[in-house]
Amino acid sequence: MHGCKIKFPISNYITISDFYMSQAATPWAPPTAEQIGIIGTNWSKGWIIENNVIRNSKCSGITLGKHGDEFDNKSADSAEGYVETIKRALARGWSKENIGSHIVRNNTISDCEQTGICGSMGGIFSTIENNDIYNIYTKRMWTGAEMAGIKIHASIDMLIKNNRVVNTNRGIWMDWMAQGTRITSNLCYNNNWEDFFSEVNHGPYLLDNNLFLSLCSVWDMSQGGAYVHNLIAGKLNMSPHERITPYHKAHVTEIAGYHEIQGGDDRFFNNIFLGENELNIEQEDVRLKWRTEYGKEGFGLGAYSDAALPVIAEGNVYLNGALPLDENSNELQKTYNNDVKIEETSEGIYIEFVLDEEILKFKNKIVTTEILGETSISKLPFLQPDDSAYSIDKDYSGKNRDKNNPVAGPFEFSDKGKISIKVWPKK
Repeated sequence: MHGCKIKFPISNYITISDFYMSQAATPWAPPTAEQIGIIGTNWSKGWIIENNVIRNSKCSGITLGKHGDEFDNKSADSAEGYVETIKRALARGWSKENIGSHIVRNNTISDCEQTGICGSMGGIFSTIENNDIYNIYTKRMWTGAEMAGIKIHASIDMLIKNNRVVNTNRGIWMDWMAQGTRITSNLCYNNNWEDFFSEVNHGPYLLDNNLFLSLCSVWDMSQGGAYVHNLIAGKLNMSPHERITPYHKAHVTEIAGYHEIQGGDDRFFNNIFLGENELNIEQEDVRLKWRTEYGKEGFGLGAYSDAALPVIAEGNVYLNGALPLDENSNELQKTYNNDVKIEETSEGIYIEFVLDEEILKFKNKIVTTEILGETSISKLPFLQPDDSAYSIDKDYSGKNRDKNNPVAGPFEFSDKGKISIKVWPKK
């Protein structure tokens, strides 16, 4: 289907499967308005969007968005304006009973100039998994914000899992109200700005078993996050911010309060951080000045050393110049370069690296809800949407971790030396 755009009136429980959709003149839109994609769920519930090829949208591919009321321009402050948008959404039935709970899976989404997948409030309680998203915002047709592989406002109890997000400006962008969100086992590389951007959230949100391999892996303009068993090959930026944004009661859209972003209140367990390496040494950091105007950044956790809220780091490995948070007794710092590489072949995508014996012997423990604790601002524990506890006891590939001594990073191995593992596709 060429030149198409599918938009239904408010209708629930629709399945869209096995379509090829291309060349749609979708309009650019901010999250205060309705963001229209080639497929748009339009303030509804329970859609399944699967096994489609979606490409060459002028702006967005798939939208899990809000209804069509427009920003009223009564406030010059964008944060105040979006708070008013949230209030109008609540008045129009924004809740788990009425909105969201969509499934977006197994789609190939490419060559869109705003987002591959986006959503403003309409994606609550949804799952985005096994999608191949690439070549987003490569023509640089627009300026401003909102451009990313996956861009979500209000990812309440959302699962973002097993996606490949490559050659975008910004890979995965969680903007406002990331609470109860889990981002797990995603492959992100060759993204110009960052692999992951968390903007003005209060948590709790969890990132585990991800491969963040671009020059800037994480821009953290939030608080209340947990980073567990990730491979973080690029820089991390920590930025406080004065915007006042909402947080919610557990597992619902009801607002519990508002707060600014002080910075910190993050937990880092069992990650591997790299310094300069083969994946990013030749990349140009096109957003460096803009990010560092807000905060500090570098390889490892050095940017968090003077965070306003407490930061916990334990069981992490720092290689080739990546800096630890402090001289914690259970942190491993090594000077060697593990020669990490991405190999794209006809059979799939492989990651290659050298695993040092000392990393295998380094003593760690399985990370659980109990270990992650409670967030400082929203005062909530890290729990799954059904209120069950987390135990990060499987690796990127679904392999069981050693319960007595899990290996740092996203892969569970027992042998040292040169490693090659297929990371995409994961079917």
